[in-house]
Amino acid sequence: MTHKEIEKQNFVLWYGLYATEKELEMARSNNKETLNRLLKEYADEVEKINKARGFYEHIIKSKSKQTQGFDATLRINYFSNRMENTVLEKV
Repeated sequence: MTHKEIEKQNFVLWYGLYATEKELEMARSNNKETLNRLLKEYADEVEKINKARGFYEHIIKSKSKQTQGFDATLRINYFSNRMENTVLEKV
């Protein structure tokens, strides 16, 4: 792996998985030039991360507003049609 590939992998992982708003603000204030360069160079990956993060947050927010359930009851008919008819005739 080249230095550039390692830099890309480290930045994308940090930005996508670990960077909080507080950490981004600290990076903007302390390492503004480096952060801007990395954001510019890896804009495609950052855009993918932002879209995925937005999609994830949309799903979480929509689920917290409204609970959606379903009935997962398994219904088993133990009688075949012939047996069911004879049982019903006897009753």
